[in-house]
Amino acid sequence: MKISSVGEYGKQLTRLGAVNCFLVLEDDGYTLIDGNLKGTEDEILRAAGDVPIRRILLTHPHVDHVGSVDALMARVAGLKLLASERSIPILQVPPDLSLRPGEVGPIRGGTPGIATKVSQTVAEGDRLGSLLVIDTPGHIHGHQAFLDERDGTLYAGDEFGSLGKFNITGFMPWWFPLKAFSNRDQAKDTARKLQGYPVQRVACGHGRVLEGGRELVQGAIDRAKG
Repeated sequence: MKISSVGEYGKQLTRLGAVNCFLVLEDDGYTLIDGNLKGTEDEILRAAGDVPIRRILLTHPHVDHVGSVDALMARVAGLKLLASERSIPILQVPPDLSLRPGEVGPIRGGTPGIATKVSQTVAEGDRLGSLLVIDTPGHIHGHQAFLDERDGTLYAGDEFGSLGKFNITGFMPWWFPLKAFSNRDQAKDTARKLQGYPVQRVACGHGRVLEGGRELVQGAIDRAKG
């Protein structure tokens, strides 16, 4: 697993060259954003070192973001799992992929569910330590991103991807499967919404961390054709 610095307070943990999760340092220890692939728990714990992981904060329930959650919850005493309320049925085993009134579907992508129950739900505007919760639907219902208000790092989950050019995931290159999972119009609206926040860099679920705020996001919007 490759470990890279993110802004002043974060670490990006990358498995197989493309799948990221993040450790964000807070006063009481680490917040782990997403659980990466199954079997990553030992590497995550080694990356944290002597600093305790206090909570796992999920951007969304896809398999490459929840893979090691159950193992970590079993290994780390007192660890809490946080996610959006909308993610809860999708996290069930088996997942409930039914749509709610007004939603466009179907829900796509690998959603295996997890055994762990969510300890606490988070909603737009909540603050978890230094992280501001932002609802970012489009890739999947209930998707959230988290803005570190100390240094402007946006942990964007799969709203964007930066394998190659920086793109909204619904408008990734033909060879990148995440585009098939998105409500493209909603994902584009979400990108416009994020321009209203003081973003200084973007850390995606897939790809490298990129410096930039409004202009970076505007470039992704401009490339979102079709």
